[in-house]
Amino acid sequence: AKGGTLTIMASGAEAVFARAKHALSALGDKLFHVGPEPGQGAAVKTVNQLLCGVHIAVAAEAFALAEKAGIDGKLALEILGGSAAGSWMLNNRGPRMFEDEPMVASAVDIFVKDLGIVADAGRASKTPLPIAAAALQMFLTASAMGLGAKDDSQVIEAYRHMAGLKKS
Repeated sequence: AKGGTLTIMASGAEAVFARAKHALSALGDKLFHVGPEPGQGAAVKTVNQLLCGVHIAVAAEAFALAEKAGIDGKLALEILGGSAAGSWMLNNRGPRMFEDEPMVASAVDIFVKDLGIVADAGRASKTPLPIAAAALQMFLTASAMGLGAKDDSQVIEAYRHMAGLKKS
C-alpha cells in the first residue's frame, strides 16, 4: 500500500480473471491482470521488492558518501529529493535515515526476506541480479549489526559503520 492505495497484481486465465475482477477490486484501487500463468502476479511483486530494496540501499549509500564528505545528510536529502535523483522511496525513507528511532514502517529483516526471494527468483530463472545481491548483503549486514527489527531505513547504519561514520 502506498499513500492509502493498494495495487493488486493477479494472474490466471482471462475468463477466470474477468469473473474475479469485482471481488479483487474490493481489495485495492489498482487492479492489474499481468498474465495467464500462475505466479506472474507474484513475479511482479518480486520485481517491485527488488526496486524498493535497491532504492533504499542506494539512498543509504549516497547519504553515507555525502556525510563522509562533510555534507549534512538532511540538506543532501532536501536537495536530492527535489532533483532528478528523487524518488518516492528516497523521499519516504530518506527522512527516517536521520531520525534516532524512526517508526518502523517495514523492518530491515523484511528486506532480508524479500531480497532473498528476489535472489531465489533470479537463480531459478537464471537471471543475474548483481545490484539486488549487493542490496541484500547490505540488509544482511544491518541485520547482523542487531538492526533487524528496526525500520528498513536503518540500513544506513551498515554504510555508516563501513565508512567509519557515527550516526548523525
